[in-house]
Amino acid sequence: MGDSGASATRTERLEMLAHGRLGRTLFKLSAPSIIGMLVIAIYNVVDTFFISLLRDTTAIAATGVVFPMFQLIGAVGLTFGMGAASVISRRLGEQRYQAADEAAATALYSAAGVGALLAVVGGVFIEPILIAFGATETILAEATLYGRVIIAGSIFQVVNMTANNVLRSEGAALYSSFGQVLGAGLNIVLDPLFIFVFGMGITGAAVATVIAQGISTAFLLSYYLRRRGALHPLRLRNVRLERGTYRELMTLGVPTFVRQIFGSVSFAVLNNAAAFHGDPAIAAISVTLRLFMLLFMALIGLAQGLQPLAGYNYGAGSFLRVRGTIRIAFITAATVGVVAGAAGFAFAPTVIGVFAPQDPEVIALGTLAMRFMAPVLVPIGLVLMYGGVFQALGDGRSALLLAAGQQGVFMIPLAVVLPRVFGIAGLFAAMPAGFLLAFVVGTVLLRKTVKRKLVDAEPEPEPEPIPDPETEQTRSFARQETSSA
Repeated sequence: MGDSGASATRTERLEMLAHGRLGRTLFKLSAPSIIGMLVIAIYNVVDTFFISLLRDTTAIAATGVVFPMFQLIGAVGLTFGMGAASVISRRLGEQRYQAADEAAATALYSAAGVGALLAVVGGVFIEPILIAFGATETILAEATLYGRVIIAGSIFQVVNMTANNVLRSEGAALYSSFGQVLGAGLNIVLDPLFIFVFGMGITGAAVATVIAQGISTAFLLSYYLRRRGALHPLRLRNVRLERGTYRELMTLGVPTFVRQIFGSVSFAVLNNAAAFHGDPAIAAISVTLRLFMLLFMALIGLAQGLQPLAGYNYGAGSFLRVRGTIRIAFITAATVGVVAGAAGFAFAPTVIGVFAPQDPEVIALGTLAMRFMAPVLVPIGLVLMYGGVFQALGDGRSALLLAAGQQGVFMIPLAVVLPRVFGIAGLFAAMPAGFLLAFVVGTVLLRKTVKRKLVDAEPEPEPEPIPDPETEQTRSFARQETSSA
């Protein structure tokens, strides 16, 4: 696309952010983001489903042990992607287009470098990493087979998630979702091919995932290679390896990284606690977390749709549109939480049975885990929206406090203490309890942020001018004369 085409694209998208109907615009931005985030969760659920057809509880548990590592890799992509998206959307609102290009390019190339480093370091230290994440002696061999391939493809996952957020920040959410759906579709097709036809078992599931992510990443980057975007993240001259640039990116990227890191650590703690109850408990935790991750990712997609819309209008000073966007997102998240919670509680045995038909113990434990989570899906959804609001408004401090509290300060101690006190029930209660505490803290932080960023910062309306009596008399006389005439 030439410069005139890119300019027209930019104008059209920014017009939508600035003046489009809030509900419709939020849906246009969040629907593709929801699809994209669901795809990330589907990568894991699909692997779990096809591996479950091997009739091997140990293999299912092995994928659960690798899951925190998968999250950790994704954390790097989200760190650069979410940080860049927040900066880009606000810079576009301020009409600072070159600064937006620099944020996009710096984030993308930095993500690629870190992803390559993760692949090397993770491959060398794969076994100690998996042991730290809760792999038992019976699980370690299969977890290593699966995890080594997954971490070898780190660069694809990291760049994929960063590019997805960069595309979304400029309003190209639909294209980004196409790339993610392409990856999910390929994963679904390739999984049975590599697992069963080629006889690669659990390793085949990992190979299928990496290939699918690689093709999806190439598709996303092709948008900019074909010069279709309003941004220019592939131009090396836009990269700024400077402290100021990274400070901007990391202010909003680090909270995402902290949340994901603590999430990986908390899942590792849960796996270690579950190990005392045997491989069926680890398998139950694995299946339950992956199922709820589908919902969490959908809600994160809604928060991602909120972020460019609220961020752009905050940068442009349109605070009324910012508040309207937040209100619609909160109502939507709460409604989804009510429906999903009721369905999850009612149909837990059936859903778990799909993934572990050969093991009644896994079904029983998974049902218990789902029924602990189901009643707290409304506060969980609102916590995820709070994070989106903090990112949109550039409040890195509140985003960091919420992220650290949600997965670290609350959940990790609860995952250590509750199983020791209440046994298996305490194990399954740790995560919902952590989210409830994060909801309380997040609500307090949100009130302060909205007051500081939107209420107190909103410019006072200009006072009506005091009419000049002589001028008013003259105008009145003129009107009378005109009327008489």
